[in-house]
Amino acid sequence: MESEPGGQWNCYNLQLSGCHKKLNPLRNGPLRFACLVFGWFLACAISGVLWNSSLDSIKEEFRLTCYNRKEILRSELENNLNASFVILGLVASVAELNESIWLGFTNATLFLRPNVKRLVYMERVLADQRAAFEQKWNATIITINAAGVLLRRPDAAEYAPILFETDDGYYFLLDPTSYPLLQSAIFAARDTGLFTLSPASWISNSWQMGAYLGYYGPGRDPMSFVSDEDRRQACQGYVGTVLNVMEVFNIVLSRYIDDINMDVVAVYNTNASADSSALYNCDPVAPICALPLFDPSNKSSEASNVVVDWTYGTQNFELRCISKHNLKVQALQRIIAWPLLMSVVVTFFYILVYLVLKRMLAIEKDVALIEKMNIDLKDAKIAAEAADIAKSNFLATISHEIRTPMNGVIGMTNLLLGTELTAQQLDYVNVAQASGSALIALINDVLDLSKIEAGRMEVESVPFNLHNEIDNVFSLFDEKIRQEQLEVSVLVHNAVPANVIGDPGKLRQVLVNLVGNAMKFTKGGSILVCVRIADDGSSPPTSAEFSIVSQFPNGDGGLREIELSEVVVPSHEGGAQQRVSAIGGLPSSGDLSFERGRVPPRLSMWEGYFSSSQAVACWRKWKPKEGSGHCKLPRCVTIFVSVEDTGIGIPLQLQHRLFQPFSQVESSTSREYGGTGIGLSICQKLVKLMNGQLYAVSQPGQGSVFEFSLSFGLPQSGCSDTLGCNNNAKSQQAQSDNQKLRGMHVVVVDSHPVRQEATASCLQRLGILVEYAADTQSTLGKLRRQGQAAVQVVIIDLQGLENTLALELVGLIHREPSFEMLPVIALTSRASNVVENKLQMAGFSNTLYKPLRCTTIAAVLLQALGMRGQTKLKKGNTNANAKILSGKHLLVVDDNMVNRKVATSMLSRYGASVNAVDGGMAAIAAVKNQGGNNIDLILMDIQMPEMDGYEATRRIRKWEMENCEQCKVLFEDSWSNPISGPIQVCPHDHVPVVAVTADVMSGTNEMCFTSGMDDYITKPLDQKQLYLLLERFLKKNLVNAPAADNSPSHKM
Repeated sequence: MESEPGGQWNCYNLQLSGCHKKLNPLRNGPLRFACLVFGWFLACAISGVLWNSSLDSIKEEFRLTCYNRKEILRSELENNLNASFVILGLVASVAELNESIWLGFTNATLFLRPNVKRLVYMERVLADQRAAFEQKWNATIITINAAGVLLRRPDAAEYAPILFETDDGYYFLLDPTSYPLLQSAIFAARDTGLFTLSPASWISNSWQMGAYLGYYGPGRDPMSFVSDEDRRQACQGYVGTVLNVMEVFNIVLSRYIDDINMDVVAVYNTNASADSSALYNCDPVAPICALPLFDPSNKSSEASNVVVDWTYGTQNFELRCISKHNLKVQALQRIIAWPLLMSVVVTFFYILVYLVLKRMLAIEKDVALIEKMNIDLKDAKIAAEAADIAKSNFLATISHEIRTPMNGVIGMTNLLLGTELTAQQLDYVNVAQASGSALIALINDVLDLSKIEAGRMEVESVPFNLHNEIDNVFSLFDEKIRQEQLEVSVLVHNAVPANVIGDPGKLRQVLVNLVGNAMKFTKGGSILVCVRIADDGSSPPTSAEFSIVSQFPNGDGGLREIELSEVVVPSHEGGAQQRVSAIGGLPSSGDLSFERGRVPPRLSMWEGYFSSSQAVACWRKWKPKEGSGHCKLPRCVTIFVSVEDTGIGIPLQLQHRLFQPFSQVESSTSREYGGTGIGLSICQKLVKLMNGQLYAVSQPGQGSVFEFSLSFGLPQSGCSDTLGCNNNAKSQQAQSDNQKLRGMHVVVVDSHPVRQEATASCLQRLGILVEYAADTQSTLGKLRRQGQAAVQVVIIDLQGLENTLALELVGLIHREPSFEMLPVIALTSRASNVVENKLQMAGFSNTLYKPLRCTTIAAVLLQALGMRGQTKLKKGNTNANAKILSGKHLLVVDDNMVNRKVATSMLSRYGASVNAVDGGMAAIAAVKNQGGNNIDLILMDIQMPEMDGYEATRRIRKWEMENCEQCKVLFEDSWSNPISGPIQVCPHDHVPVVAVTADVMSGTNEMCFTSGMDDYITKPLDQKQLYLLLERFLKKNLVNAPAADNSPSHKM
C-alpha cells in the first residue's frame, strides 16, 4: 500500500482497532458472552452458599429461642416451689408449732406460691416411735384405700403422717408413704436433700404433682452430710406441696401463643411400664410415654424442629418447638435479594465493560493530545516562573536605578535648604524635594504591593514596645502637623500592654499610611488615634452603652444615629461590601464576630454619644476579665487601633472601592489631593497578612474612621516600665525620668471629655495621678481643697478653653498666695515661637505641643518643676549644622560621583572630616594606609563594580583580625571560608561600617550583617534618618555592633 499524507497516524489508528483487539480478549464477543454466563453461574453458587449459611443461622436462632423459653418455664416452676424453704424456716424457728401458727403463716405467705394451693408438713416417724407418736396426737396414722375408706396404716419401717396442712386439706395423720408413687418421691427427698417430684396425677381436672423437701433440724444444711445414710438418719420430717404443673405451664407458655414463627408444646415424660401408665393412657410397648401439659394447637404428635428436655425433682420434661413456616423458605427469602442483585451487577458490569471498551479507542487517541498539552503547560509554567523571577529582578534593578539619581536630587535639595535662599527659591526647592519624596514613596508602595502579591512578604515576631511605636509614628508628621494646624490626639486604654511580640515595622507602616491618609483629606479639624484591647472572656454588658457608632446630621438639620448595620467591611479584595453590626466600634458578625462588652467603647471627637462624659466613664471603668483570652500558649492579645478624622468623608455607595489597588473613590480626588490609590490596599493586605481585619466607617462631610485589629503575643516575662524593656542608654534615661514623676499630682483642664482623657492617658503611663477639671471653678476647687495631696502641675488645653478663660484661669491661680509658684503648662497644637512667647508672657511656665509623647511630657514636666532630666528637650527641627561630628574622620565609599558628593556634603555639615573613594579596593587600601585608627566610620555602598560592599567589608574585617594580637591567636582558623555564615569580628580595633544602598528588597539587611557590617541605611539619604544613624554611632549603639571587650588583658 502506498503511503499518503498522515499515513503514520492512520497506521496508528489501524493498530488501535486491530492489534489491540487481538491483544485484549475482552474485546472478543463470544468471550464476553462466556464471561457473562460464568458470572451468572458464579452468582448462583455464591447464592447457594449464602442460603445454606442463612438456614443455619435461622435454625440456631430457632434453637436459642426455644431454649430461652424453656429456661423461663423452669424458672417459673422453681419460683413456685421455693415457698417450701419458707416453711422449713417456720418449722426450724418455732419450737412448739401448732395449727394456729401454721395457718396464720401459710395464709400470710400465700402470695409467694401463686400456683401452689396445698401445703403440708409431714413428720418422720420410725416404726418403734409409732405408739408414742399416736399417743401424743391421740390419733392413729391412717391411709385411704381405693374406695376412699379411711384405714389404719399397716405397719412399716417408717411413716410420714401429715401434721399440718392448709385450709383446703382434711388429711390429718394421713401417711402419703402408703402410696408407692408418692413413697418413692418422699424417700428420694429424704436421701438426696433436694426437691423431688412425684408422677403427675389427674386431680380436679388438671395434672398435678407432689413436691417434697426433707427437714433435718434447725440450722442443718442437707448438703453438709457425707452420705445418703447420714441424711436418712438425720431427717426429721418433710414439707410437701401440691403443684398444678398444667396451670404453671399454661401461664408461662400462653404468652407465646401469638408468635407468628413458632408453636410450643410442653410434655411430661414417664416410663410407659410404670404402674401409673394406665393414668396416662400410654402404649405399654413404647419405652417412653409423653403426657402433654401444654398443647393449644394439638401438635404434640407432629415432628418438632427443636426439642429441649430437662429433669427436675426426679421427673423429666420436654419443650418441643415447632416452626409455623418452612425454615428453608425463610432462609431463601432472606438471601433472595443477593442472587438477584449479583445477576444485576453481572449484567451491569457486562454493559459497562462494553461501553468502556467502546470508549477506549477514543480515549487512547486523546492520550497523545493530552501529553502534548502537558508538555506545553510545563513549558508555560517554566516561562511563568522565569517571568516572576524577571519581574522581581526588574523591580530590584529599577528601584536601585531610580533611587540612585533620586539620592542626588533629594540630597542636593537638602543641602540647598541649608543655604541662604530667597522666598521664591525656597519655594522651588521645597516643591522639588516634595516631588522627590513622593516618587520614593510611590516606589516603596509598588515594591510592597508586588512583594505581598508574590507571597514574599514575611512577618516578623520580635518583642517591642507598642506605646513607643505609636508615639514614633507621629514624630514623622511633626512638621506637617504644624503646617496644617491640625489637632492630633492619641488615646491608649490603660489595659493595653506596653510590651508585645509582633512585627513593629508593618504596624508602623499601616499606621503611617492611615494617619497620612487622614491628614491628606483633613483641612483643619482633628485626628484621633484610639487604641483598645479585646477581652474574649468578659460577659456582655447589661446596658445599651455601645449600641451606636456615632451621630450624623440628617437632611432636616437634626441629628440621626448611624446604625450599626451601616458599618462597612470589605468582604474580600475588590469584592462587594458586607454589612456588619459594631459594638463600640467593633463588628459582630462575619470574620470579626465579637460579643457586646468585649472591648471598651471607641471614643470619638465627633458629636454624639461616644464623645460624651458617659462614654468616657465607661472607657475608664472597663477592665479585662482576669485570665481571659482565646489564645493558648504563647499568650496573646487582640489590639484594635482606629484612626478617626474630621475630613471630607466618603459616600456610602463608593466605599466598596476603598481597598482596591490603584483606585480612588472619585477621579477628582486624585486631581485635588494627589496619590495613587494603593496605600489602603497595602494596609489591608498587611493587616490580613498578620491575621487581622481592616474596615472603615465614613460619612460625607463628617469624617472617616479606619480601624484594624491585630493579634500580638505577650512576653513570658516582661518588664513593668512604660518605655520598654531595652537596656540602652536612652531607655535607662527615660526610666530615670519616669521614676522622678511617679506619684505626681496633675490637674488637666479641658472641657472636652475625650480630649481630656487623651491627655490623661499619656500622663498615667508615666505613673502620674491625674485629676480632671472642665472649667475655672472646678480647677480652683481642686486646688483649694484640704486634706489631700497638693497639686503640683496644672495643664490647660487651649483647645478646651477659650483664650480669655485660659488666660483668666492662669491669672487667678497665680494670684493665690499658695499657688503663686505653681507651674501651669499650656497644651496646644499651634506651634510657633510667637505663640510660645505670648503664652509665657501670660503666665504659662511651659508649652506642650500635640501630639503628646511620653518623652516630651516627661522632659517638660521636669523642666517646669525645676528638676534636671536625663532626656534633653528638643525644640523645632533638627539642627542640620550642629557640629556633632567634630574631630571625627569618616570614609565614604560609592562608585557614583553624585552619591559621593551628596554624602560628603551632608556629613561635612555635621563637622566631620570626610574622605571619599570610588570602590571596594580603594576602601580597603584607605583603611590599610591609615592603619584603621584614623577612620571613625565607613559609609559603604553595596553594589559597586570590581568588588561590592559585602566583599570589601569581609576583607576589612579579616585585616582587622590579622593585625590584632589578641584576635590573631584566638581566631586564626576562622577565615578558611569567609563567604559562608557570619564572620568573626575584632572587638578591639573595630571600624564601624554602615551599608548605604538603594536595594530595599527582602534579605539585604541580613546579608549586610552577615558580611560584618554594623548598621544599614537606604538611599536616598534622608536628613532625619542620617541624623538618627549618627546619634547611634556616637552613642556606640549601632544595630550590629560587637560588644566591646573591657577585660584588663585587652587594654593596650
